[in-house]
Amino acid sequence: MTRLKLLPALAALGLMTAPAAYAQADDEQLVLGARQFLTNFHPLVQVNNTKRNLINFSLRPLTAFYLDGDNVCVLCEELPTVENGGAKIVENADGSKGMEVTFKFKEGLSWGDGTPVTSDDVIFTWEMANDPNIGFSNYNPWTRASDIEAIDERTFVIRLPEVMQSYNSWDQVIPAHLERPIYEANKDLESYTRQTLYNREPDNPGLWNGSYILSDYAVGQRVGFGVNPHWPGKTPDIERIVVSYRDNSSALLQAVLADEIETIVVSPGGISFEQMLELRKQHLDRFQFFVRDGTNLERIAVNFDNPALADLKVRQALMHGIDRQAITDALFEGLQAVAHTFESPVSPYYNPDVRKYEFDPEKAKQLLAEAGWTPGPDGICVNDNGDRLSFEFVTTAGNTTREQLALVIQSQLKEICVETQNKFVGLQEYNGEYARKRGFSGMILSSIQFSPSTSPRIALGSDAIPTEENAWVGNNFSGYASEHMDEAVAGFEQSLEQTGKAKYSGQVQEIFAEDLPMLPLYFYAAAYVAIPQVGNFNSTPFDVNAIWAEEWTLN
Repeated sequence: MTRLKLLPALAALGLMTAPAAYAQADDEQLVLGARQFLTNFHPLVQVNNTKRNLINFSLRPLTAFYLDGDNVCVLCEELPTVENGGAKIVENADGSKGMEVTFKFKEGLSWGDGTPVTSDDVIFTWEMANDPNIGFSNYNPWTRASDIEAIDERTFVIRLPEVMQSYNSWDQVIPAHLERPIYEANKDLESYTRQTLYNREPDNPGLWNGSYILSDYAVGQRVGFGVNPHWPGKTPDIERIVVSYRDNSSALLQAVLADEIETIVVSPGGISFEQMLELRKQHLDRFQFFVRDGTNLERIAVNFDNPALADLKVRQALMHGIDRQAITDALFEGLQAVAHTFESPVSPYYNPDVRKYEFDPEKAKQLLAEAGWTPGPDGICVNDNGDRLSFEFVTTAGNTTREQLALVIQSQLKEICVETQNKFVGLQEYNGEYARKRGFSGMILSSIQFSPSTSPRIALGSDAIPTEENAWVGNNFSGYASEHMDEAVAGFEQSLEQTGKAKYSGQVQEIFAEDLPMLPLYFYAAAYVAIPQVGNFNSTPFDVNAIWAEEWTLN
């Protein structure tokens, strides 16, 4: 592959002003760029978007949402529905209603070492998921099932204690033949995470069942994927995919311009949206640019254990004090939609009639005064006890977009007498102590994505607050708990018809907008940059692109 030498005088964003020779693609290998090397490769422990974007090359979910938002089989032969008889509503022993859902794996589906993927793998995954000492945190949790019965090696029945709208949406399974002995010897999260082959030998082919298998890696530098010879579906056109890592988005952009990287995701996890926009202006004929509305919400979780942030009027003031439209206009040319709820406008459940918080600094000051906060001598609000309205604001170091965002929000909130103390920390520390263990005292900036089947419970349910008792599982980092929210979420989860799901999701969004358990900022556009030779790079806002990597071409 031709390598381009960077010119000494790069613009502030790392862009060359004049085009150089185009990259010549290696038709056997595609190099993707990324910024956050995983410190934990286990697919179902401490799940986040960064992990999902990588792991799905080689470990596929049972089902996923394709381009049009339809749920489709990935590992199974036919998607079970109530209409086709694959799913049935049944009566439980206590007279309540439950469900039985029958799946059948594709013929020939195997792990990368040639061992068949079987119903035993599903049962093992379910057993581990229900062990409170382990704490799986997948988006479509196996804990929804009350029982799983193997009919034969490829066929199994999932029993649900309630009628659930997500009955045919399930995430990855893990290989019982490799992981069961390790789990049996390590029955707590810390020791299991340390001993699992996903972290000790992630290049063991038996861990993976996708069209690619994780074949090699260099810590902090790269992860390589080779074709899985046992994949029963379409054989990938590209023989090898390499995810190449850099420390920050500027270094990633330089690598793109130097033809060291051929495809890259736009923030989070890659170059910033601002960098992509500038790249598109200067090199429109050199790269392909994929941009479509997304469902990944950038939000601020606020710690409800902090008395000031537990006050609704303070949270409302923060919302009125942040000019979200100005942020998306300045940083993203308006291409990132302002969020008024956790559901994106492209979601089939989006409620456009929820309460909205327009930028209104005077209203924000009024609300703070009503809550007992007035400007002190230095312009920062204080209460009658002399406490300052000052919050720690945590996000990931090296993420240019988030660092910019934190600085802009800091400036905007200062105008309404609120002080934020920005803290940029490394990804491992951020995901562990600050997010999962709720170690932040004020606010934390992060993203979360809801597919059409994902229950809002994962971030809004009172049982989704990470605690030591539940092995720090859940994305309710704020620590928000509401009976009304739990009831509305349960209504959504138990609705099978589209009208019922839309009704209860609308209620959840209305409660969300009134209670502000988190502060919604904007939805990331699903955006990627690629060299012209990349084809069939289908970008879906509902699920991870890597699930369909075998469809990609490189000409």
